[in-house]
Formats: sequence, C-alpha cells, structure tokens
Amino acid sequence: MQYERLVQWAAALWQERYPAQPFTTLWASSECSNRIALQQVRAGRKLKQARYDGYAELSSPVIVPISDYGARGRRMVLTATAGAFIFRFTADDGTPFEVIYASSYFDDDVQDLTAIALVPQSRLETWAAFEVVCSRAVRPRIRRRRDVYIIGGTDAFFDPTVDWPDVILEDSLKRDIFEDIEAFFGEGVGIYRQLKLTPFRKLLMAGVPGTGKTMLCAALAKHALSRRRIVVYVSGSDRDGATFEKIQRAFQAVASARYPTLLIVEEIDAYLRGEDKARILNVLDGVESPNNSGGTLLLATTNYPDAIDDRVFKRPGRLDRIFVIPPIEDATLAEQMLRHYMAEQWHADHAVVVPKLLGQPGAFVREVAVHARMLAAHERKLEVTATMLQDSVNSLLKQMRLEGDFLAQRRPLGLETPSPNGGRRRSPTDF
Repeated sequence: MQYERLVQWAAALWQERYPAQPFTTLWASSECSNRIALQQVRAGRKLKQARYDGYAELSSPVIVPISDYGARGRRMVLTATAGAFIFRFTADDGTPFEVIYASSYFDDDVQDLTAIALVPQSRLETWAAFEVVCSRAVRPRIRRRRDVYIIGGTDAFFDPTVDWPDVILEDSLKRDIFEDIEAFFGEGVGIYRQLKLTPFRKLLMAGVPGTGKTMLCAALAKHALSRRRIVVYVSGSDRDGATFEKIQRAFQAVASARYPTLLIVEEIDAYLRGEDKARILNVLDGVESPNNSGGTLLLATTNYPDAIDDRVFKRPGRLDRIFVIPPIEDATLAEQMLRHYMAEQWHADHAVVVPKLLGQPGAFVREVAVHARMLAAHERKLEVTATMLQDSVNSLLKQMRLEGDFLAQRRPLGLETPSPNGGRRRSPTDF
C-alpha cells in the first residue's frame, strides 16, 4: 500500500467531518500511535497553546490495525501500532479542534511504520508539541543498573560475567582499546563540549569470527558497569532481526540517559542494508546522534569488514577509530590462552601444540581445550595428556578443512583419537 491511500482516506473523512476547515497534511511521528504513548499521555496534558483531551480509534478500509510488542522493564507490553485515530485538543482560547492520524506498514517484509496527520493549519505548534510528548513517553527509561539493558532480543537485561583480565589479546592492542574508551569518558567528553560537538564517539572492532570480539564487548560492559556507567546492548536475536528501528530505540534511550553510556552493537554490517543504511549513516554523521550530556561511546563489531562500504570506512567522522582483532600471531599469547582454558589441568608438556595454534582465532583454542578435557572426562581420566591435546587439535583442523564435505561421508565429525589397534575411538561429541 502507498501512503497516498492513507492521505486520500483521511482527506475524505476530514471533508465529511470538518468541511469548512482547512488542513495541512503532514508526515507524522509513528510514536503517536504507539500503545505506550496512548496509555501514558493522559487527557488533560498541557501542551503549547492547547490542552490534550484524549483520542478515539477509527475504522479505516485501507488500514489493518496491528500492534507489535516488546519488553518494558520486566513486563511485555504492546508497542508500535498501525491504525487510525482522532486526537482531540482544546486551544487556550477554549476552541476545540481535532487531528486525523493514520499509520500503516507499507511492506510486509520490513516492519517500518509510516504515519500521516491532517492538522488544522493554525495548530501546527500544538501538534509538534504533542509529537514530542509521545516520543518521550515511548523512549525507554534508562537508569543506572548493575546489568546491561537489551534493546530487542528476548530478555530485557543481562549480567556480563567476563572480567577484563580474562581477555587475552596482544598487550598493546588491549591497552589501546581500554585507554581510548577511558580517555573519552575521562577528558574527552569535556573536549567535545568545548568544541560544541555532541559527545558521541564511535569505535569499530573488526576481525574474522572467533577472534574474541564478543568476549571483549562483554568484558568492557562489565568494566563500564563497575564505573557506574550505563550499558545498552542492541540485539538482533529476536524475530525482527537487525533493523534500524532497534538502533533508533537505542539512541533514544541513550539520549535520555544523562549518564556516561556505552552502547554495543555487534555485527553492525547486518544493519547497513537497504534503506536502513542511509538512516544509520545519518546517525554516524551526527545528524541524529544522541546528545547525552554524560557522553556516549558506540562500540560496534563486524566479522565482515568488506561488507561495510567506503561510505562508512573512509568518510571522516563516521567511525572515529577502527581496531583490527587478529587471529593469534604470537606463541606467548597462544600459550597464555591455552593455559586459561586448560585451567587447573594445564601441564608444561601441553605447550607442544602451541605452534599449531598460531594463525587461528581464539575460539579455536577454546574448542581445542574444551574438547580435550571432555575426552579425558569421557575416558575417566584424571588429567588431559599432551597426546589428547594434539589429537584434539588435529581433529579440529581436519573438521575445518573438510567444511561441508562431511555430509557426503554420512558419519559424525566429532573430535576423535586413534584407538590402540589403529581404529577409531569414539569421541564424547559423537551421538
């Protein structure tokens, strides 16, 4: 459906109800039909040059009413709504007037509401004030907490458990990331304000899957909470996936926070698609960036930097700094990571596998250690031998090389170790 049908229907209704009154047709805020705003903006609310008197829902042949829903605190509530409404007002001089409003989805595959409003020509300032009130009602209420706010996703909050010392990266890279963030929240916010700039800094961490970007984000989130900062995480895990609407909600929440805020968006390349790309670029440019007086730092990640075009990478200001999180390149770092995942089962002879860990992401080291420890447990062994660890590495490397070919072999591809008679000994990952 095209927006013209909304306007044609609304204009016909206007002529029927107010034939002698001129009107202006406006693009309107979809938040005016959000069920949260409809409930929280009460009749009697004083606005600029008028008072709000409430609303009535209308039946329209060109709109199918439907509401989305989501978490509001710890409750599930109705949110964005397609529908038709009459909003009623009384001017300061006692004259009543009404606004005809309609919102609808134009694409079944993209949940993006478009809204129009027919407003008396002399009442534009009142309507603008009403849209602001609705926007504030819908905006998530962000307060300091001991956990992370989730925008989208199936949960409202999560508690990060990764400590900063648990993050294993090359020392200078780890230090640079930490110091960049702390410098912004320390002196940087004041510098931005001195320059009359919105205190909004944007960092991107790029690297192949498994290099530890998610773990890094979790550790930085926990650190931020320890410094009494607000942390907001944008999730694409629910049925809506990666949409601009979630980014928009997150920025609205951040703008209202009034405290230093860390905003985390993983796999940002998933949001830079179709029409959403231009909208997000506007945010990165600062046109719609959150003006939070405490400062906002956007920490974004991508597994596929090639999917982010030059309009993001090469235009100054859209990204302030890019950190490349590489695979393991140093033997000392590889051994440190292996020690971490082997924990109390570490033995010096386990270092024999370190050369085979070079060039691999951190997730590879984790899986090698976990599967070797599982194999020892399965065989009722009290410790992981160097041979088990070597077999774990070799099996995982084999699995990576085979990729999709294992389907043709019609057998499990769990980690395995050779049996004493040269056959195959079952791995605990075989079912």
